[in-house]
This record gives sequence, structure tokens and C-alpha cells, in this order.
Amino acid sequence: MVLKEELVACSRSKRNLSQRLCETETNMLAIITKYQEELSLATTHEHRVADEYAQVYAEKEARGRVIDSLHQEATIWMDRFALTLNGSQELPRPLGNLYCHSDLD
Repeated sequence: MVLKEELVACSRSKRNLSQRLCETETNMLAIITKYQEELSLATTHEHRVADEYAQVYAEKEARGRVIDSLHQEATIWMDRFALTLNGSQELPRPLGNLYCHSDLD
């Protein structure tokens, strides 16, 4: 009789543990799914930030090239005007072209 009662108790305990294990597995799967979703969102955000950084960097580089080009052009014009003001007969090329075109009109 004692063995039968212990067998019933063991069987009940086994069912209880099996049920708790199943609940734990379900909870763990829910946690894993939640963290996979968070990881996916974080990865998407990381890619978006990297793309935005690359775009901003490319725009900065392009602006730098434009500024350098404008600075070089301004330096050339300043040098040419300085020559003109110092008595040189040579007009800056773009101004010379304007005078030539106006003579044709």
C-alpha cells in the first residue's frame, strides 16, 4: 500500500514537473522571440544610422570640394585683378571674353 501511494505521488509529481517544464519552455520561447524582435529592430536602426552617416559624410566631402574649387577660383580672380590694378594690360580672361562678346553685339 505504501509503495502504491508513493507511486501515485511520484506520478503526480512527474506530471506537475512536466507541466512546469512545458510552461517554462513556453515562457523561454516567448522571451527568445521578444529578444529576436528587439535585435532585429536594433539591427535595422544600426543600418539606418550607418546609411545616414555615410550620406552626411558624402555631402560634407562634396561641400568641401565645392568650397575648395570656389576658393581656387576666387584666388585666380584676385590675382588677375591685382595684375590689372597694377597696370597690366591683360584683362582677366572672363572679362576679356565679355568685352569681346559685347563688341560683337
